Amino acid sequence: MGYLNREARRESVIEAAMSVALSEGFSAMTVRHIARVAGIAAGQVHHHFTSSMALKVETFLRLTHQSLDLEHAPPMHSWREKLYWTLGIDNPEIERYLRLFNEAEALSRHEPEMQQAWIKSMEMWHYATVQIISDGANEKEFHLNDSAENIAWRIIAFVSGLDGIARLDLPGIDNDAFRRHVDIVINNELMTHSSI
Repeated sequence: MGYLNREARRESVIEAAMSVALSEGFSAMTVRHIARVAGIAAGQVHHHFTSSMALKVETFLRLTHQSLDLEHAPPMHSWREKLYWTLGIDNPEIERYLRLFNEAEALSRHEPEMQQAWIKSMEMWHYATVQIISDGANEKEFHLNDSAENIAWRIIAFVSGLDGIARLDLPGIDNDAFRRHVDIVINNELMTHSSI
């Protein structure tokens, strides 16, 4: 690697960490492995991050932001499509992130730094969802009988809970059923009667 200024070197470490996290998970995010992927000495990773947990936290928050970034999403024609994509439904890329989000949630139970990052990631998801609901309401695609903030939390809670149930492979909770249940909740919450 040629000469990079301090910020560019730090960014190369984060990019390597993001690549490792998405492809192999948090458990593979050792300093040596990330240094090897970044093409730098392990000491450079330590130079930019006080601990491996600090690097995991920043990586997780960057990946959360990336997973919610509509600018990198495929073209969508309705606010409902954007809502489904942000909720991880109809988002073919979401599987790359779900394992990581589950690992972060598990780490957050015993790592205070990751717990704060987990809270921030939920706030980021909530904010993105509120923006879509608000914009959809402003354009009369959605009709709200409560605040966008409250509706967003209920929808996020429902999708998160249903996802946890779906992972158990219970009879009657396949992909079609998952979608059907989400459609019902979104139709009720946003007073719409169509699905995408």
